[in-house]
Amino acid sequence: MHPAVGFEVLAIGAGSAVESGLMELHVPTVNRAELRVGSIAMLLGGVGGFVASLFHPHPPHQTDALLRLLVAAPHWSQLHFLIMLSVAFMVCGLAILTRNLADPTARALGTLGRYLVILGGSVYLVEIMIDGGATKYFADRWSEAADPAQKAALFNSADVAAHIWFSLFPVFAGVFIGLAFMVIGAAVTWSENFPRWLGLWGIFGGTLCFISGLGSGLRFPVPLPIWIAGVTLAATWGLPLGPMMWRASSRST
Repeated sequence: MHPAVGFEVLAIGAGSAVESGLMELHVPTVNRAELRVGSIAMLLGGVGGFVASLFHPHPPHQTDALLRLLVAAPHWSQLHFLIMLSVAFMVCGLAILTRNLADPTARALGTLGRYLVILGGSVYLVEIMIDGGATKYFADRWSEAADPAQKAALFNSADVAAHIWFSLFPVFAGVFIGLAFMVIGAAVTWSENFPRWLGLWGIFGGTLCFISGLGSGLRFPVPLPIWIAGVTLAATWGLPLGPMMWRASSRST
């Protein structure tokens, strides 16, 4: 064999090896331990969110009706503490999920979704504690007040607190369980280590929530069933996500 041909064969072989190595370098690695920790966090968040959604009524937007609802709910603050813990676990679970998607494009989408869910979840935690703590406090003091002037002052304070957390609703619906769930759902759909239907669940629920958040922010009416369907899908997404993350960790190396 001519030496030039031999060198050409060696060069082609070396080039193929380098190309193969580069391709392997670009394949995202999946961390089994991270997925399992994320699975537990996601399941805790999903179960907590599901239970909270069963007991949390749709709040009226009239302050007097809202205060009467809160006064009649003795465990309102405890329920919102449960929601707070559920949101914290869910955000952590989703953040870990987005770091362990077995596709470069899915991983890139997941990074965007991770930032959205952390930002939206942080604002939502503030909304939860205003709703469950400050508004409940003013509602109870308002119901106990006998002096008309004091009762009016407490009503005004409760009205301010309620409007603060009402004003944060577009962030909760539009960013946290809206855009973030849509993007992470698309990433899961694109990824190769999770079933496609799991990502579509997040996309569909996130889209409905985003429509509700958009309507609240831009002041156009959105039918209540759209919000109820969207928030139900979002609140229950963690129930299948947790076990599926554990299952994906079992197939990871």
